[in-house]
Amino acid sequence: MAVLQAAYGRVRRATHELAKFGTIGLIALVVNFVVTNVCWHAIPHKPVIGSVVGTIVATIVAYLGNRFWTYKDRDSIGRSRELVLFFAVNGIGMLIETVPLAFSQYILHFDGTLANNVAKYVFGLPLGMVFRLWTYRTWIFPKADPALAGEQYQFPAEQPLPTSQLPTSQLPTSGHRSASGDLFRATSNSRY
Repeated sequence: MAVLQAAYGRVRRATHELAKFGTIGLIALVVNFVVTNVCWHAIPHKPVIGSVVGTIVATIVAYLGNRFWTYKDRDSIGRSRELVLFFAVNGIGMLIETVPLAFSQYILHFDGTLANNVAKYVFGLPLGMVFRLWTYRTWIFPKADPALAGEQYQFPAEQPLPTSQLPTSQLPTSGHRSASGDLFRATSNSRY
């Protein structure tokens, strides 16, 4: 029964996290769509630049939403390192999104607004989203291991040698002293 409850808890948490990620993604998608299309109308002969501007604005929205809502309970890897990783990953995601648009625009010569939207949002965006989801969970907002909490930068304590591995000359002679005290006396009396 405990195994089923644990499995249910994991599925519930994953579903909850995916719903939050999806909500932030939807908001970022709307921002991306609006800003990109405004740029396409303002500079119609530069669709890739409009796409990049829309993606950058949406990336900022996505970072704020994911950092402070979706993954707020995840340990931060350091705010500046997290930001660098987040924007590097989103830069790669932006390239993934832009490839279908550039292919449609410069290879197939489909240069209308509808063709641009289909290339970017039907083909490019889903590929970029899968890449982002995987990298956010893996590298940017990693799950903290409760067993390692507070021990990440500590060296393991030195373990004394068992008495059976000491040379015969260093074995303790009295019978009722503690093993650690005898070991300390035996090793501190030896000359190296």
